[in-house]
Amino acid sequence: MKGFLYYPNEPDPEIKLEKNPERFKGKANQRGISFWIDVEGEEFDSEVKKVGEILDLHPLTIEDVLTAESRPIVKTFRDYLYILARIPDQTWKIGEMQTYQLTLVLGNNYLLSFHRKNLSSTEQLGEKVARDPKRYLGRGVDYLGYCLLDSLVEDYFPVLDRLEDEIDRIEDEVLIDPDEELLAEISDLRSDLIEIQRTVAPQREMAAKLARPETKFISDDRKIYFRDIQDDLARTSDLLTNYRELIGGARDMYMTAMSNRMNEIMKTLTIVATIFIPLTFIAGIYGMNFEIMPELGWDWGYFGALGLMGATTLGMLYYFKKKNWF
Repeated sequence: MKGFLYYPNEPDPEIKLEKNPERFKGKANQRGISFWIDVEGEEFDSEVKKVGEILDLHPLTIEDVLTAESRPIVKTFRDYLYILARIPDQTWKIGEMQTYQLTLVLGNNYLLSFHRKNLSSTEQLGEKVARDPKRYLGRGVDYLGYCLLDSLVEDYFPVLDRLEDEIDRIEDEVLIDPDEELLAEISDLRSDLIEIQRTVAPQREMAAKLARPETKFISDDRKIYFRDIQDDLARTSDLLTNYRELIGGARDMYMTAMSNRMNEIMKTLTIVATIFIPLTFIAGIYGMNFEIMPELGWDWGYFGALGLMGATTLGMLYYFKKKNWF
């Protein structure tokens, strides 16, 4: 846990870095003080409960913070706003998309952030606050909350760029060499898109609620900032919808390519069968019972015939394999 205490009304405004949550006791709603507490790490559960007790958070708030899988939402309590957001994993692999939870508690003069996983967004914002507290905490904790949520939304765009690159790669491979592994990648990528889209839609509603005039704990001057977040999430949602259509198109292309390949295989096999049908017919009628057949007198004629049959079979299998027919 780390916390920033800011005293804006002093002649020389300063910020103090605190790691002991007891130092924040009695500071909630106190004039002349603003603070931000960020909780993460191995002792997450115990520190959340400790901060909750010190700042008199509602038991339902503590319970929601400790719940690992929750949907993005905004709840209004008597003394604060409860905001739950989710951020995608920046290092995801195809078929393993994950989103991580970030919970914010926004009061009159404080911001609390809770997250089990280390997030670059909170670290970078913490460095900015330490360097220039007046610009961030000095403009109000609602502005600090906006900065944190805006940073989370910005983290979606590198993920979207990589999704687009993967879709482009799959579309190229579908045209060049479609195989079963590629179909599995298409299915996994579609699952990743659904996972991230499942978090963007409610997060967009969350931003819209924060921008409403009747929302408490956010000044009217700051609400326009949250509308900007809403616009970014709307753009993200539109991109994800387009990507789902593209990956669906890639799957259709794959099925078409496989169907065309099967048609080519059947066409070739039909030609081969058509050639041998009259030959087999003629051989069946005459029974190959000619008086002069040199092979009938050979000691190894029978085994030679079997070898020729085997070599023919292996040759055809090799040819089919080279053509990727199986």
